[in-house]
Amino acid sequence: MEITEVRRRLRRALGDLSEPFRLTFPGGKDIYELGRVRISQLQLDLVVDSTVTTLPPDSYTLDSAEGIVTLDEPLVANSTLMATGMAFGLFEDAELDEYIEVAVAIHTHERELDPERYREEGTGFIRYRHQKMTLANLPLVEEEPLIILATIQALWDMATDAASDVDVWTAEGTHLPRGQRYQQLMEHIDALQERYNTMAAQLGIGQNRIKVTTLRRVSKQTGRLVPIFREREYDEVGPNSYPKRLLPPIDAPNEDESGLPSPIWGPF
Repeated sequence: MEITEVRRRLRRALGDLSEPFRLTFPGGKDIYELGRVRISQLQLDLVVDSTVTTLPPDSYTLDSAEGIVTLDEPLVANSTLMATGMAFGLFEDAELDEYIEVAVAIHTHERELDPERYREEGTGFIRYRHQKMTLANLPLVEEEPLIILATIQALWDMATDAASDVDVWTAEGTHLPRGQRYQQLMEHIDALQERYNTMAAQLGIGQNRIKVTTLRRVSKQTGRLVPIFREREYDEVGPNSYPKRLLPPIDAPNEDESGLPSPIWGPF
């Protein structure tokens, strides 16, 4: 799944649709305020005596959040600058990419694709290909849950911004319930989270999926954990199928960090 497709579906879920614009400005300056914020896909064209020249991206700097363009050199006085692009009302592309990255990390945590069984050319041995799950190889059935999870990440930031709004009461008795926006956002987040959990439970995906783990035991002779290895198919051979150690985390909340060795025969 391409990041551009995820970003498009995420904007549709948030209602953050694009607003195309085409603006013209007189020349003679090197800084222009476009009057649009959260700009994406900007193109600058310089018009001099009916000749149109597209400015390369490395000849100017765009502050997409504020909608300010800074040119490397001022334009000539008798020129016209045309700005064409897309503006959004809620988030920039970079902000959405951060939400998508967090959602992918949560959704694909410690997950792999189904092993692919194939016969190696030349040797005829049966091999197994293991691949970690990423956004690029995400199964089609899991795209919608991922969009929902990314939407939740974006709404949390919106809810945090709305949490500082307070209700307004005027002397005339007018009441402005500004805190209602925060309540609506939280209710929507809860509804989306319930929807995601339902889909994840039905498909066995996400962090709430059922996991099968192997219990570790301690050797009576050494007092140390007995190593465990990843399971293999009975016909899995070759360098990529050698035993692979599993290293589950060891809880040590009261670990001694002094570095002093423990005596074998007690304190004497």
